[in-house]
Amino acid sequence: MSDDVNPIYKLKLLVLSRIKDVKILNFLDDIYHVLCLPFGYLSYLVHRLLGRPYFGVWLASAQGNPKRFPYMTKCIGYLSAGRGASGNDDFRVLEIGAYAGASAIVWAKALKQFNIAGGKVISVDPWDSYLNPNANRHMHFRIMNRNLANGNVLRLFVRNLKAAGIADICFQMRGRSEDILPMLSTEKFDVLYIDANHHVDAITKDLQVALPLLKDGGLMCGPALEIQMDELDRDFVVAHFETDLTFDPRTRKNFHPGISYAIGEFFGRPISKYGGFWVVRKKGASFEDVKLD
Repeated sequence: MSDDVNPIYKLKLLVLSRIKDVKILNFLDDIYHVLCLPFGYLSYLVHRLLGRPYFGVWLASAQGNPKRFPYMTKCIGYLSAGRGASGNDDFRVLEIGAYAGASAIVWAKALKQFNIAGGKVISVDPWDSYLNPNANRHMHFRIMNRNLANGNVLRLFVRNLKAAGIADICFQMRGRSEDILPMLSTEKFDVLYIDANHHVDAITKDLQVALPLLKDGGLMCGPALEIQMDELDRDFVVAHFETDLTFDPRTRKNFHPGISYAIGEFFGRPISKYGGFWVVRKKGASFEDVKLD
């Protein structure tokens, strides 16, 4: 799966390393999507014809940094080590935010890789438009909003899971996390993966409503924490809450202001992260950092 998106992401990293002006970067991103959409559609048709999962430009389905995938797999290995077969019978992963299914496939394949026979992946997502179009004007945001609203992304999600051969251990619950998660109050999960709306209010709410569902010793994790709050100017971050992704002039990096702020406030300190992938382990009433490398 990651083979489809890594070349594109490597190209983006190269451009980011050479060009620092955020206006130019946003302009190039729009041009890239306009030029590549016809080829993305052809690639989507080929993948569909061959029965393969698709994650690319079409429907803006190549979401996030694919370098997080190996660390997601390591999370499953980290928890499963030493438990024995019986200790993994009720192993459950809850992901908040699923989009086109890339993360669900990674989690499910990791469960199979570590022979966790009773493992399940539960995906919670409204599969509906959520971005503020006035604050997120660029092409890929418009593509996301439109195709979430018309159901194309949900249909791709279902198709991708079937094509990946893991639909038998994946379960979907459509709705907002604050509505769905209280319905799971009797359940406990080994992994909570938070990757939904990146607005500070949304991710703060996701962290709060998900926490009671995490087993003691379980992992809470998520993507897109490019910069931690101790490296950022607080006023600058607050001023960009309505923007999904923005450019920090201090560090010269693109980052998600809502995630940096919400994670910083929730945990009250810098936490363990690998690239943009963050992860902590619940230990009683607190959290400890996790060593995956």
